[in-house]
Amino acid sequence: MTVQLAAAAVLAGALSLPHILPLRIVAPTTAATIWFAALALRALTAIGLAAFVLLYVPQTGAFRAVAERCWHAILPLLTDHLGPSAHPLADAAVILPAMVLATSAVWVACGLIRAAVAVDLHIRRRARARGPLGSTVVEDNDVVVAVAGIGRGRIVVSDTALGVLDAEELEASVTHELGHIKRRHRPLLVLGSLLAAIGRWLPGTAAAERELAFSLERDADEFAVSRTANPLALASAICKAAQARGASAIVPALGGRGPVGQRLDDLLAGGRRRGGRGLERAARALALLMLVLVGLVAVTMPSWALAAPSKQSVDATLTSCHDHA
Repeated sequence: MTVQLAAAAVLAGALSLPHILPLRIVAPTTAATIWFAALALRALTAIGLAAFVLLYVPQTGAFRAVAERCWHAILPLLTDHLGPSAHPLADAAVILPAMVLATSAVWVACGLIRAAVAVDLHIRRRARARGPLGSTVVEDNDVVVAVAGIGRGRIVVSDTALGVLDAEELEASVTHELGHIKRRHRPLLVLGSLLAAIGRWLPGTAAAERELAFSLERDADEFAVSRTANPLALASAICKAAQARGASAIVPALGGRGPVGQRLDDLLAGGRRRGGRGLERAARALALLMLVLVGLVAVTMPSWALAAPSKQSVDATLTSCHDHA
């Protein structure tokens, strides 16, 4: 029991620390690693709990007592009035957590595929010409600069964006999207969405998914600044995109899902903001710890989930139940 409690404490601490540390001012790759590992840990924890319920609970004396209609040991006054068998209800209660996780993951996966296919068809129908830096110009009334399509993805620029953004702003925004492709952000976001779907019922999962996306946006911003050496042009493009949509400063622009206000602050400060060395080292240590923990949980989870109660405990509970009969 001591080992189980210690493991649970370590897992709870690893899941809580990312929400405490100011990860928005550490290297975005480090922050993204931490948030992705946090989503993986949540998904593994949810799977482990579902497997535990599915495999462990039916072996307990309490479950067997209920399944064998040992109602007199649970609700003595209602024994004579409870006629239906408890088996279907008990079985459903055990299977439900696993079914919910599987359904959630399949639902999100199907949604991602449908959205990708719809976007790809939309681009094919509205593609007009080749744009800057190998992008594709599409017909759209909004200011759009984004990565879209199935597979590796391609950069699309709306004809409206070509008229609203100047040459430097257009180069910066397209390079930002190129950063998403070069840095392999799209697969991480897809996997993150699937992990979040599995661990959705655990506290902090939605926040972890948002922070992963925001960290990847910061990384793409830094990629663009490193290529163009013009953070003000990207900041201006973000503002123009938001203004064209009639939105406030916190509306995501250029495909960004994180707080635009902080992205603008970073860009206006030169495009790269960092905490102190101590914070950076702590964040890297936490990233390494969480990756190791993900591996340990993945390897040891089957043995934990398959752990069964002692036979003596089961027999004692059933004996007590039959004695009352």
